[in-house]
Amino acid sequence: MYGSSLVSIPAPGTENNDHNPQRIAPRNLFDLGVGHDNIFRGDKYKWSARLTVVNLTNKEALYNFLSTFSGTHYVSPRAITATLGFHF
Repeated sequence: MYGSSLVSIPAPGTENNDHNPQRIAPRNLFDLGVGHDNIFRGDKYKWSARLTVVNLTNKEALYNFLSTFSGTHYVSPRAITATLGFHF
């Protein structure tokens, strides 16, 4: 009768807050990060590069910290970040 792919809702009449509560559906999220330090093998000046992908599969999901004040939130969509560093 009730349903959501993001929340597990017990069947009507079977809810028990102690033993069968409503829960956020389980999920797996994957992040990826790759990088390299001292790209040009310099002694005094060094370059580094990094690529980070958050939520690699771009999955829609909810998360909950089980805190009274934080509540339930959506997982952020895929985010890709590239950084280039110069160290001296």
